[in-house]
Amino acid sequence: RLDLSGSGSDMYGFYCYAGVSVLNINCASYTDVYHTLYDERHLFDIIDKDYKNLAKVSSSLAQLVVGVSEPDIVPGRVVEYSNKIQEWWDVVKPKVLLAFTRLDIDEELIHIMDETLFNLGEAANTFKSAVMDELKPDSPELEVRRANDKILQFDRAFLVDVAIPGTTFYSKNILVSPSSANIYEGSGFPGLLYTATSPTAT
Repeated sequence: RLDLSGSGSDMYGFYCYAGVSVLNINCASYTDVYHTLYDERHLFDIIDKDYKNLAKVSSSLAQLVVGVSEPDIVPGRVVEYSNKIQEWWDVVKPKVLLAFTRLDIDEELIHIMDETLFNLGEAANTFKSAVMDELKPDSPELEVRRANDKILQFDRAFLVDVAIPGTTFYSKNILVSPSSANIYEGSGFPGLLYTATSPTAT
């Protein structure tokens, strides 16, 4: 499932600076003792006796890694990704509209954003049908490499050279970042969200 990532599992440096997709996986919830003196090895005797759940999750993770790394064609789901980006924008958009009114910013920028995301969705569908669906394991190596490069660069297309205002730890990912209010939660379009919610943003 594609979702917003926070920084609670040390994933921050990968997707906020390097543009590398991350995976958050766990087998238990013990938030009452997390990061306390009780959060230590013996706790597993209570929450995961004999490490059975840990073994299951580790096995699933190993299978996932093999499933992603073995195919010649990177299993990138660009259409699902573009749909998720649209969902994140739909959440932020009403707040941004209010902020633009407050800051007397031309709302035409909102329409440009809508059009841009529509075009992104169209491009993702075209890429899937014209490239991904046509590739086969025996396709020419250069074609496979070209498609794989485009998939891997999709995340990195949202990185910028300067930090995004209002993000924690100076994120450079304009699309997603841990929330400025809670680093364990993620937020879509963090710079716009900061502008929309911060009384001091200009």
